[in-house]
This record gives sequence, structure tokens and C-alpha cells, in this order.
Amino acid sequence: MTNLVIQSFGRENEYKRAILTVLSFYANTSAPVTNTKVLLFTDQPNYFDAYFKELPVTYILLRPEKIKQMRGEINFLHRMKIALIEEAFGVINGPMIYVDSDTFFIADPISLLDQVSEETSFMHTREYQFKEKGKLGLAGHTDPFLNLITTNIFYLSDHSCLQVSSEWYSWNAGVMILHPSHQRFLKDVYALTNQFYRGSKSHASEQNAFGIMLQLNTQVLACEDIVYHYWYKTKKEIIDNYLNTNINEHWSRLSLPEKLTAIRHWTRLLPTHLQNHFLTLQNNAILAFSNNRYAEGYKWAGKALLKKTFGSLPFIKDVLYYTRRRLLNR
Repeated sequence: MTNLVIQSFGRENEYKRAILTVLSFYANTSAPVTNTKVLLFTDQPNYFDAYFKELPVTYILLRPEKIKQMRGEINFLHRMKIALIEEAFGVINGPMIYVDSDTFFIADPISLLDQVSEETSFMHTREYQFKEKGKLGLAGHTDPFLNLITTNIFYLSDHSCLQVSSEWYSWNAGVMILHPSHQRFLKDVYALTNQFYRGSKSHASEQNAFGIMLQLNTQVLACEDIVYHYWYKTKKEIIDNYLNTNINEHWSRLSLPEKLTAIRHWTRLLPTHLQNHFLTLQNNAILAFSNNRYAEGYKWAGKALLKKTFGSLPFIKDVLYYTRRRLLNR
């Protein structure tokens, strides 16, 4: 069986993202529908009926009390990922593809499922060494998580000690492909997440806990060539605008083959759409300016204004602000 696990709750934008994720899986996978199983953890199962009625989607209801329990004593939103993966392993048979709802498939995942094993796991992409995190922030900023791991010893579920090395890597956990044997790591992922979040309030606490346990016990490989993860807020805004335009009641009444044909087209289009969108170009410019990379900032600003001049007055004011700052050497 090919098992896809996803969560989507809270608001309509999240539901539409999950529709894109699930349908993009079926638009790209070579697995027969009868050999697939989708577990969707959601607070609004009825919302998805019109979109998934011909697909083997099982809904697990997220009531407020269940969400509270999943967040745990630390009241951490992303701790829910550990809890729902744990619950999903009790329902599915075989390996699991876990995806956040801000993802869409761009290629067939079956080849990676054939590679996952006790010794091999997949996460979306290797982002950076922990020791590099301080360099990624603002000048003079000390990263709370880097400070935590360099000054503390941590404890696993059996009370053994773990020294987290700053040489280890942060892996993006928006996508993970896990073997059933990897269930045994979850108790330690819980333990590390609790300690990481209490000590740093880092929203990547669960991600780092998964990454550390998988690095210690398996060979972790990237799967970014299979799934696109648009976690950054600007990209989410672009996708939400796109889906709000394209996913509606009329679209829901299309046949499944028609939906999958449309989704297949979207998933070919969207990576380039995200890269070249005005909001992305604008964001690239502001990031460059804020880090004193002015030549790069003007390059991105020029590209953005070529895309959209009318209605860009707030952005033009931002460019003028950074230009004035540079001239005054501030």
C-alpha cells in the first residue's frame, strides 16, 4: 500500500491547500488508486466530500479536545505532527508519506517508497548545520536553539543522555517518508521536542527532534524533487490567492479525471509561478536591502516593478527608504 498522511484544520485556506496536496499526489503517482490510502486529520471532513468522493480518503476527526491533547503540556502546535504520525502508524500497513498541507507533488513518489527501509528515511531537504543558524539571522542576534544545544545535555525517553552537536543538520520536516520500524523513534522525538521547545520556544523544535533521531539512526535522504514545499509566508500568500481563484463549487463538480488533469497542469505551472511572482520578487528585494546587499536589492526591485508598476506605491516607498538609508550610511 501507498500511504499518504496529512493534516488540515482551522480555516478554509488550509483546506484548499490540502485539496491541492492530495489531488497532486493522485495526479502524479503511478500507484493504482486501489493500492493507496490517504489519512486526513481534519476538523471539517464534510468540506472535502465533493473533492475526494471517488478516492480512498479516510478522515480522522480533530475535535478541540483532541487538538489540545496532541499539543501536549507544552501547548505546541507542531507537536501535533508527532501525535498524528504515531496514530497513523496504528492504522496503515507499510511505509508512510507524511506531508504538511503547504505542499504539492511534482513527481511520482513510488521510487522513493521502494528505497525507504529500516536503514533509510526521507525528509524534504537538508537546510543547514545548526552552527550556521546564527549566521542566518540578524547581525548580533543569538539563535535561541543554537544557544540551547551548545549549553545543555538532553535526555531521551529511557533517561539516557544526548549531546546535540552543532555539526548536525536541520532537515525540513514538511515531508517525511518513514518505514514502519521508525515508529520506535517517536518516543524520543516527543522527549526532545518537549525539551527543545521549553528551552528555546523554537517553532522548529519538532522538526529538529525528527531530524536528529533520523540522522542518528538512519541515512536521511532528500525528497524535494518529488514534493514542492511552499512553507515561506510569501509563497503561502501566492498559493492561497491562486487556489481561491481556481478551487470553487463549480470546480468541485468536475469529474475526477478532469480534476486530476487540471491539478497536473497546476503542479507544472506553480513552481515557476511562485518564483516569478511580484510578491516573491518584492520580498527578495526587501531581504537583500535589509541585509545591505544593495546591488542585489535593486536587481530584484527592477524585476518586480517590471512585473507590476501600477499599485506598487508601498513597495516603491520601501525602495526609497532603503536608498535614503544607504545614502545616509545608516
